[in-house]
Amino acid sequence: MKRTDDISNLFNRFGASADSYIEFGSHFEYKEKPSALMPATPEREPAVEVDQQVLQPGDQTHADSTQGVEAPLALVNTPVPAAPLRHLLAEVALVRQAEAQAHNEEALRQALPQGRPAKTRAHVIALVSAKGGVGKSTLASALATALRLEGGQTLAIDLDPQNALQYHLSAEPDVAGLGYASLKGENWKSLLLAGSAGSLLLPYGSVTEDERLAHEHSLENDRYWLARQLASMDLSENDVVILDTPPGRTAYLAQALMVADQVLVVVTADAACFVTLDEMEHLLAQRAALGQAPLCNYVINQFDSSRLFCNDMHEVLKRRLGSRLLGVVTLDHAVGEALAYGQNPLLTAKSSQACHDMLMLSDQLKAELKSMEAAESYAS
Repeated sequence: MKRTDDISNLFNRFGASADSYIEFGSHFEYKEKPSALMPATPEREPAVEVDQQVLQPGDQTHADSTQGVEAPLALVNTPVPAAPLRHLLAEVALVRQAEAQAHNEEALRQALPQGRPAKTRAHVIALVSAKGGVGKSTLASALATALRLEGGQTLAIDLDPQNALQYHLSAEPDVAGLGYASLKGENWKSLLLAGSAGSLLLPYGSVTEDERLAHEHSLENDRYWLARQLASMDLSENDVVILDTPPGRTAYLAQALMVADQVLVVVTADAACFVTLDEMEHLLAQRAALGQAPLCNYVINQFDSSRLFCNDMHEVLKRRLGSRLLGVVTLDHAVGEALAYGQNPLLTAKSSQACHDMLMLSDQLKAELKSMEAAESYAS
């Protein structure tokens, strides 16, 4: 039987005609499916020329023709991720600190060859304390107001970066001060401000944290920084300089002890100040061993006589210090309140017991200054 008969019978069986049936020939060649997929061999990428050398894409390093050290091959046109903002700000801060340090080192380089300057003719009194919160700046402003020799002026210098003495002396706040001027190598005389009762004030001034650190670092390497500045101000023998120092053992304290004729240690009648006496006396003894022994006295500030413990501590301090205890200043909250209103309590019409005590302290210091003048005149 032919193939066409089979197809015709099939169509007839289903009630159709095979007349319209047309058979197409197959021209497709079928192949068996490969047993495993084989990866195509990649075409060789074109070579990349870097630093006059031809490198293939598979190479991981290229030779540094100048140093002979292999360095990683950088990807071409690869975007570099931006640094975080905190890193950028840190870089700016480092640059600023380096600039401040450079200015300070240049000023130090110019000053060091001069050696130790001649001592200023003015009388220098340094107020110091081993701990904060004892009212040292209040006493410094009181002495600047009340302590004056005939024919001279009183100059208060704020060596404390807190920069608070200007408010105690009712001076107009100013951004310029000794901190920034020292970094720039400028003379202090043009920076003096008018304070209470005709006093003069040199504030510490406003500086950045980096500038303060750079300044203090320079003080550690220039022991005659303050002595040189005072010598350059051309002060007279009738002038009095009051130095307000920050609490604790700082670079400013070392500078103040270098130039002071008198040191007034401010304490309060409590156990915290009592335990610091040994440290302060040890520091002053070191200065004496170097031939730098300023006259040293103590004053109890913010004394509250209504408390039994304060009275007991007063007695303990009197026995410990003896004649070196120059005076006691009574606690008076009105003194602190005067600062809030920009007033000097020593200049108010109604004087308190604390103001009376501070005036008495000023008179005692003035008497000691005159006795020192007499001793120097006799020695010469």
